[in-house]
Amino acid sequence: MRPSPGSRTAVVGGRLANQVYDDLKQKLLAGEYAAGAPLVVAGICADYGVSKQPVMEAMRALAADRLVEIQPQVGVRVRQFDEGEVRAFFWLFARCEGAMAHRAAELRSDDELHRLEVLCDRMRRLEAATAGDVNSPTYLKANREIHGLIHSMARSTLAADISYDLWDLSDFLIATHGDGFAGRLSERNHGHDEVLQAIRDQNPEAAEAAMIEHVLSSPLGGGAPEIAEPAVS
Repeated sequence: MRPSPGSRTAVVGGRLANQVYDDLKQKLLAGEYAAGAPLVVAGICADYGVSKQPVMEAMRALAADRLVEIQPQVGVRVRQFDEGEVRAFFWLFARCEGAMAHRAAELRSDDELHRLEVLCDRMRRLEAATAGDVNSPTYLKANREIHGLIHSMARSTLAADISYDLWDLSDFLIATHGDGFAGRLSERNHGHDEVLQAIRDQNPEAAEAAMIEHVLSSPLGGGAPEIAEPAVS
């Protein structure tokens, strides 16, 4: 699976900082830290057995990812967004992913369609094996493989990079501001199946609409089925 171009790993200076960054990022995306929770630098230094410099280097990269907030003279805390910001983000994210699905339905090859069918079938088998409950990192990996292939079908590296940059923030918000993915795999699979069918039918409008609905039905704030478009001031 292609890593997100939005990852800051390549620009975190040293090996130790990279290790701290990677590990903390995975914990943040998995919801191991609550929104607004403090991240005690001294404690993290002790946990990883490193000095303050690589930890702060990792924190600055995570802040650039909008996952943490560095407060001068105060410390570091997990980034917290208000409800309006979250709703506006998912409104935008849904339309970016919808545009990729639209192009995928227009441009996909038969081989790519077969690969997408295989990935969706694998996700269904994951549902059967876990009785509808799922460990978040397992779901996230499988989910990104599906969406990543749809991005590849769209034949636009620039457009894919823009949408990829939103993935981590989407997973972070769902994990820290919503209910996570536990118990919702059947619902998520249904959304994938709707997108798959539209791409199979080479129906761009249906693929875009299905993807928008799929993203907006993410388990955020109780898993509201729709998020209204934010008002423009």
